[in-house]
Amino acid sequence: MWFVWDPVGLACASATWLLMLSGCAALLSELLGPARGGAEGAAHGALSLALVGLALAAHGRTVLTDPGALPLGAGSGLGAEPGDPRCSACGLVPPPGAHHCSVCGRCIRRVDHHCPWVNNCVGEDNRKFFLLFTLYTALAALHALLLLGAPALRGHAPGTPAPRGALLLLLLAALYGFLFASAMLTLQLCTVCTDRTGRGRGERGWRAAWMNLADALGRPPSLAWLSPCASPRPPRPGARYAEV
Repeated sequence: MWFVWDPVGLACASATWLLMLSGCAALLSELLGPARGGAEGAAHGALSLALVGLALAAHGRTVLTDPGALPLGAGSGLGAEPGDPRCSACGLVPPPGAHHCSVCGRCIRRVDHHCPWVNNCVGEDNRKFFLLFTLYTALAALHALLLLGAPALRGHAPGTPAPRGALLLLLLAALYGFLFASAMLTLQLCTVCTDRTGRGRGERGWRAAWMNLADALGRPPSLAWLSPCASPRPPRPGARYAEV
């Protein structure tokens, strides 16, 4: 199992779970559930729990999945030559798109960035789970916004009581979560579809974008793309990188 022992990352990842679970609990207690909304409230509650559960499952997979670290003790990527430049920290000859992460302490294949909110790098082998985490977080926040927006607007109508402070705070948190997760999802999709981290196919257009997306989410296209439990590809053999 892959795990990064970084105090800042552990605090941010724990805060992510705390915020999402507390937000979901507050939403259920304030607006939803059979005691408040009948069958409709129960349905919204089930949807909220499902979206938050999927988001946290994808978050957990992102945290615990090796992002594509080059094995320690390996000399290079395939096709490297003895005179190729090596990583000053690992002593490896990284393949195209691989870079060293000072937090993880390894060279990572097709790394995009190190995200403290998942306490891990976002690289070739866990990019799918990060995409799903941002997708389901954005959907859960949007669902909360739609549910909270009507009471907040009614509170400004003449003759109606103002919404409680807890609802307004939850509305602001949902708005921030939706904007942040949507921005991260959009950036990641652009990175994946344009292949900015990696292989340099030299192709452009919708076909190339679709192939790059399939590389990240798995082949062939299926409903498994939406599942945080399905890995995009089988485990890599340990001998993929050989000594130079």
